[in-house]
Amino acid sequence: MEQDVTSALRREEKITLALRALYEQYGFRKYRMGKFEEYELYMENKNFLKNPNIITFHDLDGRLMALKPDVTLSIAKNTRANAHSSEKVYYLENVYWLEKQSGGYKEVNQLGLESIGRLDAFSFYEVLALAQETLAAISDSHWMQVSHIGFWVALLDGLSIEEGLRKELFSCIHGKRLHELKALLEGANVTPFAAELIAQAASLCGGFTDTLAAARRIAISNGMTDALNELETVYGLLEQKGLSGRVTLDFSLVNDCDYYDGLIFQGYVEGVPRALLFGGYYGRLMRKFGRNLDAIGFAVYMNELDVLFRAQKGTDADALILYDDAADFKALLALADAKRAEGQRVRIERKIPEDVRFEKAYRFTGKDLEEVGKDA
Repeated sequence: MEQDVTSALRREEKITLALRALYEQYGFRKYRMGKFEEYELYMENKNFLKNPNIITFHDLDGRLMALKPDVTLSIAKNTRANAHSSEKVYYLENVYWLEKQSGGYKEVNQLGLESIGRLDAFSFYEVLALAQETLAAISDSHWMQVSHIGFWVALLDGLSIEEGLRKELFSCIHGKRLHELKALLEGANVTPFAAELIAQAASLCGGFTDTLAAARRIAISNGMTDALNELETVYGLLEQKGLSGRVTLDFSLVNDCDYYDGLIFQGYVEGVPRALLFGGYYGRLMRKFGRNLDAIGFAVYMNELDVLFRAQKGTDADALILYDDAADFKALLALADAKRAEGQRVRIERKIPEDVRFEKAYRFTGKDLEEVGKDA
């Protein structure tokens, strides 16, 4: 019987194929890029990078180049989108980091998509819906946190909080260090009313509908209300699509305001101890590149799936066949091929390897296979 080609693929590869098909259903096209970019691009936008330790080298013409540590920056810089034509792309690329703790280089498989152009709440919904379906393709047990930088910017503007204080505030808010936040506000001579309002906003977290209602009660400006209306519109579309049940609203989720100025979100799956998916609206980054365009996207670091799938004890082979020096190779081959014809993944070894996971182990007796144990 002919074996389905996809049955021989690793789980990560099957997920990638399924997601590529999903993204193309929504009209996103495959984006391809080179491994190198001028270092200046990343040096000027280090705060945008997940890992700011960039691997560099000099080109033959003397230019300082970098192995790309991120895909979004290159797409944003080189996009063909304009006021009349949007660009929707997805990518599966390797990015490269220098890990200072280990002192070594790391190659990371990054999957993601970007939507750039004149966008609106429906455009944002599409990206969040694809983020949710991406998490669902990886694990049944997944959830997503959503926030809005515009809510925070409008609040701090309305309270006349100076720019120099905001990064420290966001650091406390993101870390949920509310006592430290209150001490910081008190030390900066922020009025008790403003300090209390900021503390209330930092505590807004939970079910989407209830948290949105609580956020509306402390909205003091049209900018805050506009941000909440956008969140509500996007959530309503997710609800209509049946994708809202695993979405929470958490205003402690904040990103660098030099780049992000709208919706932001993070995705999680059970079994991975940190966020797996990162995304947001980065119109401010586009303006840094001199492009008055909207942009939103997300990225998944596929290497993190190694942690998940190891924990789930996936197998490398359905059948591990052991043989010795006296084995009749032709008979061994016939028995192994018979199992492969049934769709099983078969590995043949003299001894059980330490790092191989298998469903069943067999010993080749000369004419037949004798089951000698199970691993998974």
